[in-house]
Amino acid sequence: EANWKKLTSRVVTSVTDLEQQGVKTEGKVWAKAPSFAATETTYKAIGKEIAKSWSFFDGTVGEEATTFAPADKFAGKRLEDMRLGADFYSMLDWKSKYKTVTVKRIAKVVEEDAYAVEFEPEKGTKFTEYYSTKTFLLIKREGVIPSSTSAQQIPYTILYSDYRTVDGVLMPFKQVSNNASNGDVVTIVTSVKHNIPIEDKLFAPRKLQ
Repeated sequence: EANWKKLTSRVVTSVTDLEQQGVKTEGKVWAKAPSFAATETTYKAIGKEIAKSWSFFDGTVGEEATTFAPADKFAGKRLEDMRLGADFYSMLDWKSKYKTVTVKRIAKVVEEDAYAVEFEPEKGTKFTEYYSTKTFLLIKREGVIPSSTSAQQIPYTILYSDYRTVDGVLMPFKQVSNNASNGDVVTIVTSVKHNIPIEDKLFAPRKLQ
């Protein structure tokens, strides 16, 4: 906790393989206290760039835009989920961020026993995280992605592994996410830098070309 409170910003670069789609991506994520977040993604297939996307949250509003679809302005539970996800210190202050946090059971995750912990926010969507009973590290998350414009919800899971210490904080350098839209998506972190100066104006709409 003490090490985390020393951090005020984070810049992460990564590469991703959408295994069922033959698409790879290069991504960059900016995060800044108290609750700014942005993600830039370049999509490639057969070695050629095929699309770009940009999403941001500035503490109040946010949206996601791609070169192949109109911008989607976050609203409803999707906006509330972005608000929680962008909160740089949310897990250090979980008692005030969530209506209830409940240890439901011990479950088997990738041949490892884990505490299944259900998080229910006041306004966002409920999700469950699984923490190793041996290391207490997060190894899985599952929930749903709500739509900003309809009642549709897309179930998802994320597996976390390859934890490394960066500036006194343990971070997973590998994530494997899965949902019905994309199938298995493997993300490998290539760089993590903390306390990098980031101007607030970065977290704003961007015209994609």
